[in-house]
Amino acid sequence: MWDRILAKASEGAGGKLFGIDSTCAKVHKHGLCHRQCADNQYIARTRGGANTKVHAIVDARGRPIRIILSAGTTHDSLLAGELVERLTDRTILADKAYDTDAFRALLEESNLGACIPPKANRKNPAKYNKGYYKKRHHVENFFQKIKEFRAVATRYEKLDSRFRSFCVLASIIQWI
Repeated sequence: MWDRILAKASEGAGGKLFGIDSTCAKVHKHGLCHRQCADNQYIARTRGGANTKVHAIVDARGRPIRIILSAGTTHDSLLAGELVERLTDRTILADKAYDTDAFRALLEESNLGACIPPKANRKNPAKYNKGYYKKRHHVENFFQKIKEFRAVATRYEKLDSRFRSFCVLASIIQWI
């Protein structure tokens, strides 16, 4: 139900510049499952403890379009394709973590522009618009706003579906 509400609200997304990024949510000790239920709950152990990543795409005003969860050790670029699915005629703002040949090819196939600074080790670095890139703060501001909700900043829920529902609900509130 929450996904349908977010999809309906995001139909009013405006602007040509959409930003993508991810943030980590620490998993509280009561949010950890015992071994049998830990499968596929998007929780991964890192040096800092158990984490879940929240991936999002936002419009030019920092309003969310789509939310995806992954384990805390998942690389950002692996879910980037899902975030930009069904989008056209936009420019995607992203940080260096999304600078992969596969993601750039996907953007080109989807008729999407890319404003992604190249990684330092690139042999043929792609050019990007630094003026556009300054607008990427909208996605960071979005994460700051949804993390004002205690249930999003720290994951207390054992099930990924419940935690994702809280994230989507916080996103809907941003539209309101």
